Amino acid sequence: MINELTNPIARHRTAMVRHTLSQPMSLAVRHGLVRPGVSVFDYGCGQGGDLRALGAAGVEAVGWDPHFAPNAPRHEAEIVNLGFVLNVIEDPAERVVALKGAWALATRVLVVSVMIVGAVPVDGLREFGDGYLTARGTFQKYFQQAELKAMLTLVTGVEPVALAPGIFALFRLPEDEQDFLLERRRGRRASTGAYRADRPARTTVARPQLADRIASAIDAIAGFALERGRLPHPDEMPSDVHALLAAERVSFARALEASLDAGIDAELFARAAAERREDLLVHQALNILNRSRTAARASPAMVRDIRQQFGSQQQFGEQALEYLHALANPQRTVAAMERAADNGFGAIDEDGRLVIDSGRVPELEGVLRCYVGCATYLSGDIGQDHIVRLDPLRRRTTLFPLTGGRKPFPETVTSITVDLKRQDVIIRDDARVLVRKADVFGMAARSRQRSLESKRRSMSGNEVAKVFVRP
Repeated sequence: MINELTNPIARHRTAMVRHTLSQPMSLAVRHGLVRPGVSVFDYGCGQGGDLRALGAAGVEAVGWDPHFAPNAPRHEAEIVNLGFVLNVIEDPAERVVALKGAWALATRVLVVSVMIVGAVPVDGLREFGDGYLTARGTFQKYFQQAELKAMLTLVTGVEPVALAPGIFALFRLPEDEQDFLLERRRGRRASTGAYRADRPARTTVARPQLADRIASAIDAIAGFALERGRLPHPDEMPSDVHALLAAERVSFARALEASLDAGIDAELFARAAAERREDLLVHQALNILNRSRTAARASPAMVRDIRQQFGSQQQFGEQALEYLHALANPQRTVAAMERAADNGFGAIDEDGRLVIDSGRVPELEGVLRCYVGCATYLSGDIGQDHIVRLDPLRRRTTLFPLTGGRKPFPETVTSITVDLKRQDVIIRDDARVLVRKADVFGMAARSRQRSLESKRRSMSGNEVAKVFVRP
């Protein structure tokens, strides 16, 4: 097995804490293969549950695991258990190496077990190689019974004996195999009652921390929180998160606490909440202005957003109206435009209008986004890269579709002017050249683009304040 430091898949997370025997080891005991006086080696022992249970019944049992017991020696034993190891190895060639390694240590019997097709649902899991990636960041290969038997025969040269679906025994000596088959056909079974270990002390086997056990759930919760500025409701998390929490016996409330402790930066969370609050205000202001018929039918998620950010629907509506009042006050809009230009979001042209790349509009203050939103509500999405020019004194917004956007001085041949006062859209032929691309797109102060623009201005002498010029 390759070192876990070189492998991004967290194989060790598949190891379970056990206080009784695993299914393959239980079958080995019931069939008389494992009993006091017989040596056992667990190849990939995980957190050592089988070893403790066997030791409690007087069986000499030791093991090795690449994560939990990497320094333990690997040596021969009469019975070697390769329990649910092959199915968590994503590399088929490495599976063969592991199987050969375990088989080389077995002086009498090797017991091999894997997960089989149909053992658990795979809906929602992502395909990876010949298996799946789970929500916990682990890999699982689900074998067909015949597929596993063929693999074991090919690698060891011995035909295995099926103990159960997904569990086989391989015998070194034909005599041992015949004795086993005889006893099994007689129907005699040994008891596993004595094979139960007391709960181990914490120092015996290190249990992974909660944050490690539910890492993918914490990531999902943190991602939601940093997008919407609030913690999620259980209904808002995907099924794989709930499956992981159920498997780890962790409540959703405990997972939220763990996320706050380990996965959510307080400063980023506060910023996300502020951004979500403004997004909601802009959205509702446009709903009011455009008299949206569906405005009162918010989704459950949006209702939770509103309650978190505003306390009530009434307060939300009142604050959304303030945004509309800001639109009616050109001075407030002009002040917001100046702040945007000072912060590197676009340029103020010779007539005091803000000119900005459309891709940067979502980064503007809410009052400006609301202003642009009113215009695009009337014009619609023009479907290509374009420049936006805000003119609050005249209550106009103009869109300039770009051609040759990667050129130092892109051109536009059409303008789409939205007159908010008249609720009208005017499209005209309007050839222009963008000469302050660096400011409009927020490029670095020492960019090559700024050098080209400076050179052009020095040659023309009259383009200092202009953003567009006629060709």
